[in-house]
Amino acid sequence: MPKLIKLIFLLVGISLFCWAVSSVDLTVVASLIVKLGFGFLFIILIYTCVTWLDTVAWQKTFLSDEARQFSLWDLWCVRQVGEAYNVITPLGTLGGEPVKAQLLKERHGLSLKQGMVSQVIARTTFLMALILFFIPGTFFTLQSSIVSEKFQMACLAGMVVFSTVIFLFLFFQITGTLGRLATWFSRLPVSEKKTLFLDKLKIVDQGISSYYKKHTSRTITSTLYAFAGWAVGLGELYVTLYFLGYEPTLIDLWVIEALAQLVRVGSFFIPLSIGAQEGGLILIFTAMGMPADLGLTVSFVRRIKELLWVGVGLAIGWVLAFHPVQTQTEEN
Repeated sequence: MPKLIKLIFLLVGISLFCWAVSSVDLTVVASLIVKLGFGFLFIILIYTCVTWLDTVAWQKTFLSDEARQFSLWDLWCVRQVGEAYNVITPLGTLGGEPVKAQLLKERHGLSLKQGMVSQVIARTTFLMALILFFIPGTFFTLQSSIVSEKFQMACLAGMVVFSTVIFLFLFFQITGTLGRLATWFSRLPVSEKKTLFLDKLKIVDQGISSYYKKHTSRTITSTLYAFAGWAVGLGELYVTLYFLGYEPTLIDLWVIEALAQLVRVGSFFIPLSIGAQEGGLILIFTAMGMPADLGLTVSFVRRIKELLWVGVGLAIGWVLAFHPVQTQTEEN
């Protein structure tokens, strides 16, 4: 059944992609991509800065003594490998998380529990930062005289739903609800293997809950660095549009990027958000009074960047595979 559901979602994405492609002039899109030229190098440079900020945000989710066991460069490399696997595995944005935890364990002496705890917290601060990023974007969208009222209300509804889910997710972690659920399930007649899994789940839950309660300042710092990453990402969109012959305002950039990320988050069930990103950007750009061809071009440029970055991540993984392992610890 899960495979069937994934197949259905994939077919939905492909259908959206076909609609997006059929609704524009591909010759115009191709000419725009060629027009981008060496501007793509600036896009890669800005995106590299974004990945560094995201890595610092992740670093802040480790305890101080844990963070001393690796350099920022080490963590950046681990993150790129994991993010590459997030793209190429069927599990979507979760497929690379075990890879990151395993690399931290094998190469830097952290337990799998420590690695997974930091990733859950980092994922949460990343999403909290996205909410902060959405707030100005939603405000600018609602104030826009170009965007239709229906589009504005859809944006507001999406923002409210997303924010509610993330705050509930944060509350779920802080209160240790996961641990209590694991304790309840462990009382049921389950196999020894499942009992062991539930015990590990309780340990991870304790680590997450304890971190939020004892290290609030590090949580806030992580969120701020993640927000900085979203803000710097606006530069990537500006460079793309500038080299394509457009000079958008900061408000235009914020509205487009906020709505694009809202579409991407809302289409998490579609592998790689294929079709959803393309169709979403077409709708966003047309709502902003810009050509649909431009929206699809921006989407294709992002796809090319993503594929290139997957190659970078896999290349780093290949290098690490042949680099001597420095430390090895037992999982706790």
